[in-house]
Amino acid sequence: MALSFQLGVYNCMGKRRKKRIKRQRRVLKPTRYFQCPRCNSMTLTIDFKKSERYGFKRAIIRCGTCGLYCEREVPEAVERVDVYNTVVDLAYEGRLEDECRGEVEAAEQAAGEAVGGEE
Repeated sequence: MALSFQLGVYNCMGKRRKKRIKRQRRVLKPTRYFQCPRCNSMTLTIDFKKSERYGFKRAIIRCGTCGLYCEREVPEAVERVDVYNTVVDLAYEGRLEDECRGEVEAAEQAAGEAVGGEE
């Protein structure tokens, strides 16, 4: 009886039980490159740096083809895709050049005042 139990259920017959192999799924990361709203090339990158304000970070938007450069201060929870969506919205409204130029000039002006104040 013990022999029939072993042969019927487990089918042992001197072989080891095969191990089940689990497939690991690849997690796709979001892309780092986006389509530039000005020149339509896939060279727009968005990087983040720390900001002086608590709970905020600086988003740096650059296009390698047309030279678009923009800095925006965004909340800490915002990701690259969200920043890209705001840039595209500004471009479709026609305010992208005004928004970016104003922020870059303000940053340069603040840097100039810091240097001028030390002299």
